[in-house]
Amino acid sequence: MSRGALALLLPWVLSGCQTPPPAPPPPTHAEIVRGELSQLLATDHPSCGAVQLYSRHGRLDYRVECASGQVYRVRVSAAGRVLVTPYAGN
Repeated sequence: MSRGALALLLPWVLSGCQTPPPAPPPPTHAEIVRGELSQLLATDHPSCGAVQLYSRHGRLDYRVECASGQVYRVRVSAAGRVLVTPYAGN
């Protein structure tokens, strides 16, 4: 074995031939959406608490139920603005 190859393998051998632990799985789409909705609500409606449930009612239009019991509609307007309003639908 050449000295170069030995120099490359030596740290691996000395570390006990351990491989690094597996990376945690990436967040699911649902976890990402819940996190984004929580951040949007925390800005203007901090009393919401954590987002308990959400459902999509159209492209970029969500019904969000908060831990506090409040329900909001979070949507993006045609002008590209995020609108958060109390939910008035069923």
